[in-house]
Amino acid sequence: MAKVQADSPTAGTVMPSKEETGDRLGAAESSLLHVEAQEPTVKHNPVVAFFLFLGSFMIPGLGMFCEAYFVFAVGNLKSLWKVEYKNCWGTHKTCPVTLSDSITYTQVCGIIFGQIVLGFFADRIGRKWGSVSTAATMVVGAILIIASNGPNDKALWAMFTAVQFIFGIGVGGEYPVASTSANERAESSSKLQKRRGETVVLVFSMQGWGNLVNTAVIIAIMAGFHQYGPKYDNHALEVSWRLSYAIGLIPLIGILLYRIFRLNESAVWQKKREALKAMGGNKAKGVQWRKFGLLMYYFWHRNFGTSVSWFVWDFAFYGNKLFQNSFIKIINPHASVIQVLEWTLLNSAVALVGYYFAAFTIDRRWMGRMRMQMMGFSWMFVLFLICAVHYDQLRTPKYIHAFQFLYYFSSFWGQWGPNATTWLLPAELAPTEVRSMCHGFSAAVGKAGALVAGVVFNLVSDRAKFWISAFCGLAGIILTFFTIPDITGLDLREGDRRWLAILDGHHEYYHGEAVNPKYLSIIERVIGYGRNYRPEAAPEQVVGYKDAKGTELAVVSS
Repeated sequence: MAKVQADSPTAGTVMPSKEETGDRLGAAESSLLHVEAQEPTVKHNPVVAFFLFLGSFMIPGLGMFCEAYFVFAVGNLKSLWKVEYKNCWGTHKTCPVTLSDSITYTQVCGIIFGQIVLGFFADRIGRKWGSVSTAATMVVGAILIIASNGPNDKALWAMFTAVQFIFGIGVGGEYPVASTSANERAESSSKLQKRRGETVVLVFSMQGWGNLVNTAVIIAIMAGFHQYGPKYDNHALEVSWRLSYAIGLIPLIGILLYRIFRLNESAVWQKKREALKAMGGNKAKGVQWRKFGLLMYYFWHRNFGTSVSWFVWDFAFYGNKLFQNSFIKIINPHASVIQVLEWTLLNSAVALVGYYFAAFTIDRRWMGRMRMQMMGFSWMFVLFLICAVHYDQLRTPKYIHAFQFLYYFSSFWGQWGPNATTWLLPAELAPTEVRSMCHGFSAAVGKAGALVAGVVFNLVSDRAKFWISAFCGLAGIILTFFTIPDITGLDLREGDRRWLAILDGHHEYYHGEAVNPKYLSIIERVIGYGRNYRPEAAPEQVVGYKDAKGTELAVVSS
């Protein structure tokens, strides 16, 4: 007998009987089960095993390495440009005062555009060609950055600013594509399913290496030209910044060629397409028309939590990145260009350690995603609050090293906390069908936080910057507590099974682990999603659908 779903956006639609639903969902869900083939056990000596382990995240993470190398280069090179292009960056006789900000804003706008657009298309063209698209765009943008030129300084920097938007599009696309691909690689491997968070965060850790290596490369080139302090040679500085970008282009071209010729399509994404085809998703216009409405109806709280928590994190993180050179000047007012870069290198190294603390603890039951994010935001709140309250005392020679410790320690807790989790969670909490798009949306909202920080931090005092960053940490704690579910240990295929039931208009028929209250946020528990969970339903209460091997595919209330 047909049934009407009364509590969803499809209310009023005549639904098929439970037997028809079970057959359709059963056929669809069979495409989601047993995605992975059991990998053969191969014994390697410890040295080979170690290098295989490094390759498992360094190669997939090269895109994040390259985006960080180029994105953070702007902040690293500003002090050099102020010396080389005095009339443009110093006295502003030939360039507008807002030039420095324009480069950052243009780059961030490109990143936001790429996150939304390429994130959307990666769910449709696949992870492989999504990855190729992002790498190709970054290669084009990087070449244009290196080749930036003009008849005068103003024309040179006008071109440099414009092409940052092109490179930013590729960077933006890399965020959702890299995160979703790493999640799905872990999901499709029996060895990695219990280490999904570690797998994803290790890929993300390459961002930290990109920042560190870029700083080190600039220092090495300047040292090679003996540019340790005044008097600087303009030709040496010119070669230094262009050569540093050219070196970053080498791995970019390598990762593009690898993705074109060697990268395989995500098995999880392919299985999702098969599952939708099995339930008529490729033909049923209703499924396509309702998809975005259903996503917002059932997952709005998750998208809100991941996007706004990313916003407050990026607001504080990138705001402090912009403030970093000023902070170093507080520590050493007479620091030369290369000394500023050396302090930056130290901060990058401290932050990099945080990535690995995050990677190797995030799958532990005593930690998990939600606790890690709240922990990082809590430390951020405490450390920046101390800096704000005692700002005047900390600036004195007596306490300046304590000030330095607090500032650098905040970088460590930022990585062992929201910087890792905000990148992991949007893809992990969304169904495969819309995973890249949801991650791209959250990332775009986060980058909007960086954009707003670029404006706000230029309008307030140095002390106010610490107050603002502290209360961003407090806001992150509250958001995480109410909106972020901790799905550590949950098989992501359960989320896809739930999504198939939602698409079919029978969300109430699903009562698997994806609606287990321990995997739901506080808001989801209040809404009542957990009431459908039946861990040990009696046979007379359910109808089970099985495949030819006897594997249960769907459970529907009788």
